[in-house]
This record gives sequence, C-alpha cells and structure tokens, in this order.
Amino acid sequence: MRISTTPRYSSAFWNFISGKQYDINDIVNIRPEDPAGFYLPDDSLERFRAEQEKMNIFRNIATVLFTDSSDTKIKTVPPSGDAAFVDENGTIPESTVGITSYTVKANKISKISKISNELMNDAGFNVESVLAADFGREFGKVEEDACINGNGVNRPYGVLHPTDGAETGVTATGKLTFDNIKALYFSLAPEYRRNAVWLMSDETALYIRGLKDAVGASVWRDFDDSIFARRVYTSPYMPDIAAGNKPVLFGDFRFYWLMERGGIILKPLREKYAAMGLTGFIGTEFFDGRLVRREAVKALEIA
Repeated sequence: MRISTTPRYSSAFWNFISGKQYDINDIVNIRPEDPAGFYLPDDSLERFRAEQEKMNIFRNIATVLFTDSSDTKIKTVPPSGDAAFVDENGTIPESTVGITSYTVKANKISKISKISNELMNDAGFNVESVLAADFGREFGKVEEDACINGNGVNRPYGVLHPTDGAETGVTATGKLTFDNIKALYFSLAPEYRRNAVWLMSDETALYIRGLKDAVGASVWRDFDDSIFARRVYTSPYMPDIAAGNKPVLFGDFRFYWLMERGGIILKPLREKYAAMGLTGFIGTEFFDGRLVRREAVKALEIA
C-alpha cells in the first residue's frame, strides 16, 4: 500500500519545487522527506505514470504493483495438481503446493532535468507538465529495456534472462518460418494462451508480416495487428532475428510483476546551475520486476 497524499500536500510540494513560499509541515506531516527528495503528490504521480505507460509497454501488459515498504517479498504459488469431479465420498485430489518468494529490490532509476529560471518565473509555465513529460518518458524507456533485458544486477530480471526469464518454446534452424510461429503458439499451455500476446521488434514484425502458410494465407492479420487472433506488441529493446537471439516472445505477461516502490521523488537543485540561469531537478524512482511463472511466456530462439 502507498501512503496517500492530500491537496494541501500537493500545493505545498509544487510551491517548494517552483521556489515559491510553502509550509514544510504541509509536506513532511504527510510523507517524510526521503534522502533523494520529496515524493510526488498522488494527482501528479498519475500524470507521470501516464507518460511512462506510453514508453513502457510492460505497464500495459504486465501486473503493476505499488508499495511503500522497504522490505517486500513477491510470493507466488507454482501450478501443481488438477481439479476433478469427485464421486460421493470419493477422494478429493490434492496438490503439492509450494510457495516461491522473491525479494523486491530497490533498483534506482534517476536523471537530472534542467529548466531555465526565466521559464520557471513565467506565470503561464506549467512546471508539473514539463517534468512529467520528461521524467515519465525517460523513466519509461529505461524500465522497458530492463523488463526485457535486465540481468538482475541493480536491475530487474528481464523476460529474456536465461534462467529467470521466459522458457524456450521453439528453436528455429535456418530461416524463421510460418511453422515456427505456429509451433511457438502451441508450445504455450492453453491456460496462458487465453490472455497471451506477442512481443517482438519492429524489424521482426516486418519480417513476420511476409510469412504465409501452405495455401498462401498470411500469418499476420493486418486489421488488428494480430497473429492467430492474439495482439502483437513491438519494442525497440527486443533483439532482431539473428543466431543466438530470442526475437519473438508469446505469453501471458500478467505473470511479469513490475513493482514500484514509493513512487517518484523530485529534488530541486537551485544552486548547482544558478550561474547558467537554470534550475535542475533530480528525479528518482525505485523499481523492480520479474517473471513469476516462467512457463507463462515462451520464447522462439534462433539456433
């Protein structure tokens, strides 16, 4: 659970950021200062997240969780055992349930944005919108790259991680074919296939658009950008078709859990750039993520 802020907090926060008069108690009595700065008010955080969602596809297809805790663990129950019809006084099938826990790490994303003091003093200038667009856009790009390629060292585990990412469903030798795509589709268990989507680069998507089956039908459905009625998403951080790469993912990405800890923090730097007539702003986010069920997403690997 995140700590909610108030309109009074929001007003004091943006007066502080803009260098105007404010009462520090209106801020710290709601959310104490972090060493990195003050947390965005709730209404502003939604604007920042809207920008992040434009740049990080995982904020649309994954499970996004929020916490203020400094010690959080993701707990997931691996699938085991099947349900069945049971006769009167019959034996009810049991499963051997084990709970897998993952500690959520505070991986830090940060950057400095600079705004001219002339603009800051302009009554018509909306510093909130400018910072939301800048930090939201840049943080979103870094997040998406990490959700795909992260190695787990000061970063999340990405879906392409060799041991903690998607399972390999198909290995293609030579050219990528229609049959490879079909095999990848059916390599995913039906329970995950119902809500599955495809993920690939633009270059791979362009190549697959040209694939046809034995009777000349295209694998790609143009009117809704889907393959076998499952939507295709593209990312610039997915690898292209080349030996050793995994250029196509198919699965239920809701089992990729993206964890945001505390929200976004801002801190003004009024003195550092004063000689240049600028005010700097440090934006910081603590973020983690991982695929909690590897079998929920399958990868096509090029041999």
